[in-house]
Amino acid sequence: MNAILYDNADVVTMDDNTPRTDAVLVRCGRVEALGDQARALAGEFAERRDMHGACMVPGFTESHIHYFDWALALKHLMLDKARDLSDVLDAVSEEAARPERDWVIGYGWYEGGWPEQRIFTRRDLDAVCPDKPAVLWRADLHLAVVNTKALEAAGIARNAGQPAMGRIDVDENGEPTGVLRDWGINPVRTLALASLTDEDIDEAFADAQKELHRYGITGVHDLRLMGGLEAGPALSAWQRLRHSGSMRLRSWCCMAVEHLEEAIRLGLRTGMGDEWLRMGHFKVYSDGSMGAKTAWVLDPYRKSSAGSGLPMFAMDEIGRLLKLARQSGNSLTIHAIGDHAVRDLGTLLRETESCTASQRFAPDRIEHMQMVRTEDLERYAGLKPGSVAVSVQPLHLVLDMEMIDGEFGELGRFTYPFASILKAGMALAFGSDCPVTHFDPLLGMHAAVARNVPGCEATPWHGQECVSAEDALRAYTVGPAASCGLENEAGSIAPGKLADFAVLSKNPLEIPTAELPGIEVLQTVVAGEFVFSKSK
Repeated sequence: MNAILYDNADVVTMDDNTPRTDAVLVRCGRVEALGDQARALAGEFAERRDMHGACMVPGFTESHIHYFDWALALKHLMLDKARDLSDVLDAVSEEAARPERDWVIGYGWYEGGWPEQRIFTRRDLDAVCPDKPAVLWRADLHLAVVNTKALEAAGIARNAGQPAMGRIDVDENGEPTGVLRDWGINPVRTLALASLTDEDIDEAFADAQKELHRYGITGVHDLRLMGGLEAGPALSAWQRLRHSGSMRLRSWCCMAVEHLEEAIRLGLRTGMGDEWLRMGHFKVYSDGSMGAKTAWVLDPYRKSSAGSGLPMFAMDEIGRLLKLARQSGNSLTIHAIGDHAVRDLGTLLRETESCTASQRFAPDRIEHMQMVRTEDLERYAGLKPGSVAVSVQPLHLVLDMEMIDGEFGELGRFTYPFASILKAGMALAFGSDCPVTHFDPLLGMHAAVARNVPGCEATPWHGQECVSAEDALRAYTVGPAASCGLENEAGSIAPGKLADFAVLSKNPLEIPTAELPGIEVLQTVVAGEFVFSKSK
C-alpha cells in the first residue's frame, strides 16, 4: 500500500488542530494520520523510519524565485561570491574562453560590498571579452551591464532613444555605457535566451532541484522577469521535467501579464495543473527596484540623481488587467516596492473590489511591498479578507539596510514592515528573489526575526517590525500555500495533505534567534520519499 511511518519525531505540524505530534503516517504520497492513530493504522506492513527525535516541519516553499535564471546561472556564471570587480572580470574572461559558449551570461554581482563600490561599464567588459556578446545581471535583476558586442547585436547605439519603462545609461557624448535598466535590458535578453537550447535548459532545471532540496525546500513559486521573455521556455521546461517523471519539486509557475489576454482566449486559468505543476499568477510591474533606484517613492532618493524612481505599468492599465483577470478566473501578482507604487496600488485594489468576478483559484498577490506608509497599510487592512496576499523577501532587508539609511534616513522605518503586514490581516509568504539573495529559508527566518545580519548583536534594525520565529516559519509554509489557494493541499502536516517535510537538527521554535542560521537540514521529503539526506 506504499505506506511509511515516520516515528519518534518532534513534529511541528503548523496545523492549528494538532500543533505538535511525534509520528506521521504517509500513504501514496499524502499524510494519512498523526501520532497514536498513525502507529495504529501503520499495522505490520508499513515501512518504519525512526527519526531519532529530529524535528520535522512542513517542507519549505520558496515563494519568489526566478528559477529559470537561477538554474541557468548554476550552469553558466554565478557571480554572487565576487569580492571586487576583478573577480567578476576574471570569471568573465574564463567563461569567454570556453568554445561552446556563444554568449557570456552571468548573474548575481553586487557592487555594494566592493572596494570600488561602482557599477562597471562595457569598457571594463570589452577588455576581457571583446569577441563574444556578454550580459551580466546585477543581483536585483533590474540592472545589467553588457559589452559592446551585445550592444551591437541588439542594435543599441548612440542616440537610440530611451525605452518605455526602462533606461539606457549614456555618457557625456551620448554613447551607451553598457548599463541597462529594467525594460532597457530586454533587447539583449531576447538574443541571449535565443542562444540556449532546450537541452541546456532541461539539464539546468533538473539539476537545480537537488540544490533546493539541500535546504529543505520542496516547492517554488517561479516568477517572471520584466516582459516575461522567458515565460514560454520556462513553462515548457517545467512540463518536460514533469512528463519525464523526474520532477521532485512542486512548482507554481507564474506567467507574464503580457500573456494574460492570450491565455484567456485559450481558456487557461491560474491554478490549472496538478500537484506537481500549476499555472500561477500573471505578473505585472508597477515600479522598479531599490537597488537600481527605480522603485517609485514618495520622497526622492537623497544620494542619487534618480529622482523618485521609475513607474512602470500605468495604474489605469493595472486596473484594467485586474478586472480582466478577475472576470476570467485568473489572478495577478503585482510587483510594488516603493511607497508611491504601494499607495496607488492600494487605492486601485479598493476600487476594483466591486467588479464582477468569476470563481478564482487563488487571491491576487503583491510582490515585495518593501516600503509602505502606516496610513496605506490601514487601507490594505480594509480589503476583503483573503482577497490579497503579500510575498516578501526578508534577506532583501539585510542587503539594503545601509542603502536605505543613506537614501531615506528615518523614513526607513516604513520599509520591510513584516509585522505590520501580519497585523493588517494579509497572508504573508516568504521567499528570496533568488538569485537576488540566497534561498536558505533558515537565513530568511533569521533576517525576519532578528532584522540584522547573522552574528550581529546590534539592536534590530527598525525592530518594531520583527516577527516571531513561529510567524517566520508560517511564512515559509502555510503562507505560500494560502497565497496560491492551496491551503487545503499543502503548507502544514495534516491528514490528506501532501507529504512534503523538512527534517531539521533543531526545532526552530525552541532555540535562541541567533542559532537559526546554524540549524542543519538533515533530510528532505517530497511525496513521502527522501529526496535529500545529509551525509553523516
